[in-house]
Amino acid sequence: MRWEKTVASECRYGEVAASIFGDAEIIWENSEADYQGFANVLAHMPDGTFVHYEWTYGSCSGCDEWEARGLNDEEVEAEMRGAMAVLPNKKALMKYLHLDPEYVKDMSYPTANTPHNGSLPGMMRYLCGGMSEDFKNMAEAAATYIKELGRKRLPMIN
Repeated sequence: MRWEKTVASECRYGEVAASIFGDAEIIWENSEADYQGFANVLAHMPDGTFVHYEWTYGSCSGCDEWEARGLNDEEVEAEMRGAMAVLPNKKALMKYLHLDPEYVKDMSYPTANTPHNGSLPGMMRYLCGGMSEDFKNMAEAAATYIKELGRKRLPMIN
């Protein structure tokens, strides 16, 4: 899907994120556009890399860190770029989402007793309030996307 079709594009800082994701293929997203909310995006960038980024926002400086710090759009974009997971190829994406064949046979997600299972986003989601379906859904969407790339016989990214 194109960036402009996403809910994330309508979120606060969506116009800033458009400078990053505007030309990307959005593989998966879970976002809530309201006076406060969040955006969570997995994208296939024009340069062949894959990017995962999630941000939250609020309606005032009391619940929006970037606003509280007085960041302008360029500074917010720099923070986004500096914090996103950039995966150089599909193999790295598969490892990141634990879809690599060596993991799939024993795929594990974070739990209270084993928060180190899964990827960093999965760990953070668990540690910050509970494992949602987001991480699993993102992995499923990525697996489907990678299969579709193969079916189209497009040049595969290493």
